[in-house]
Amino acid sequence: MISSKVELERRLEEVGSFKRPKLIFEQYRLPAPVAAEILWYVHLRHDDIVGRTVADLGCGTGILALGAALLGAEYVVGLDIDPTAVSDARKTAMKLGMGFKVDFLVGDVKFPGLKADVVIQNPPFGVRRREADRAFIIAGLSIAPKVYSLHKGGEGVRRFIFKFVGDVGGKVDEVLPLKIKLPPTYHFHRKRFYLFEADLYRIVRVKQ
Repeated sequence: MISSKVELERRLEEVGSFKRPKLIFEQYRLPAPVAAEILWYVHLRHDDIVGRTVADLGCGTGILALGAALLGAEYVVGLDIDPTAVSDARKTAMKLGMGFKVDFLVGDVKFPGLKADVVIQNPPFGVRRREADRAFIIAGLSIAPKVYSLHKGGEGVRRFIFKFVGDVGGKVDEVLPLKIKLPPTYHFHRKRFYLFEADLYRIVRVKQ
């Protein structure tokens, strides 16, 4: 069992990035320090990991799913549309000794067919495909009564997320602001790193 956020971050550094990130899916590896901060918040502040069934939608190479497993989730399932990312996530699960309680599946978030206690997800921000993140919120609330969902920062985005969540039967009861520092990921990236703001929303289901 992981006993500190520092230890969790160190283990998550072992999770690889996308070999050939696909721009259409806005793929990037969430940095280990940010993933650890998200998971530690879910774990320590809300006790929503230990002994829970956790789903990670748009799991990519599996950093959030694997972190939840390391923190003591009973069972974790990661879902992603990219078969290569899912294959890499499976290999990392075995490497970390978590293959016995984590499954990674290839599938579309619009047809998840899953049930869980908690969803922890980092969906596309909708920069390349408008409204891409909305499907993840809807799917998350259909799967679990509690959803932790990472989205682009900004007051306008916050106002929209609050309204949209309410419209689809949920309620935002907490927001955790985050700063994310990413290395260049795509061919058109020219800077040494990119820093941007994001918000983690804790969403609870209020309508069945």
